[in-house]
Amino acid sequence: MRSKLANVRGHGSAKSGSQKWWAERLTALALFPLTIWIIYSILSGVGSDYAAFKEWMSAPGTLALIICYIFALFWHISMGLTMVIEDYIHDKPVEIVLLIAVKFGTFFLGVFSVVSVLKVGVGG
Repeated sequence: MRSKLANVRGHGSAKSGSQKWWAERLTALALFPLTIWIIYSILSGVGSDYAAFKEWMSAPGTLALIICYIFALFWHISMGLTMVIEDYIHDKPVEIVLLIAVKFGTFFLGVFSVVSVLKVGVGG
């Protein structure tokens, strides 16, 4: 028979978890206005040709906001999926493989997205 305190000892502290919680909330906060802006921009450009889209995309502010959106989006996705895997996958080898896949997958998709945006916005 163990006390409740004995059951939780050795399971770490909650200090690092609050940092992850805040990071996820801050990326969500950044994504909210950026998502509204990007949806509005896309909807207002419906019916435009590629030249008009490229002109819009090549504006420095637009390009910077889209890249910020991509970084925040993939960082938020990575943190969210990592949390789900850590909480619900209990087989350690499977958990490690999934965590590596999430990190590499979100990194490469983020880089691919930024390169694609730069190719359209800057030229190529």
